[in-house]
Amino acid sequence: MYNCMIIDDEKLARERIASFVEEQVGWRVVAQSGEYKEAQALLLKHQPDLCFMDINIVGGSGVELVNSLRHIIPCYWVFTTAYSEFAIQGFELSAVDYLLKPFENSRLASTLKKIENLKQGQPRKCKNMLAVKSVGAVEFVNVEDIIWIKGSANYVELHCKGRMLLHRETLANLEQQLNPDKFVRVHRSAMVNVENISSLSSELGRFSLLHLSNGDEVKIGQGHKASLFEYLGLDSH
Repeated sequence: MYNCMIIDDEKLARERIASFVEEQVGWRVVAQSGEYKEAQALLLKHQPDLCFMDINIVGGSGVELVNSLRHIIPCYWVFTTAYSEFAIQGFELSAVDYLLKPFENSRLASTLKKIENLKQGQPRKCKNMLAVKSVGAVEFVNVEDIIWIKGSANYVELHCKGRMLLHRETLANLEQQLNPDKFVRVHRSAMVNVENISSLSSELGRFSLLHLSNGDEVKIGQGHKASLFEYLGLDSH
């Protein structure tokens, strides 16, 4: 399933694109907005596969918004506007398409097909930020700041330097969203950022405990030991 967001200050324009996208097999619209700050927060939260971005939005510029986020979230950007003079700016920001209003549904279909083709055979999309909800607020956590993660039913504990945050997500689902070159499952209820492994220690003559950069210790599950040690270049026997 491909996720799409629509940022446009005209409600009818948003609804028209949303209606078409929702009719396409394998596509869904996860959020819409016409205002800069709200759109920024929604993009960081949902990190969609595709975003239709109007050039002129309330409170700012769509070009500025894309420029501020294009290195943070792995999204394909498509600019929509009634003004052709912005096309060069759009492509300078690596936009995959530029739709000049008014455009036909066939043009939208072509854009969606282009995104599908780009994503086929592409490595899975890994999140760079997590939107962690608390009472009355949402905090955006850079995954680079996470040292290790502990799973507990439908929640995970995100252990960062000097603090721990509760995030409503299962460990299995979160594992699919993070870069497997950096986050490795070491136990049925734990995953670590390998860049924060300081040392290994043994119990009863077998290496079974990870010591992390923040001082925490994480037990290595027997079922995950072989793959972890292979990753670290160690003999698991």
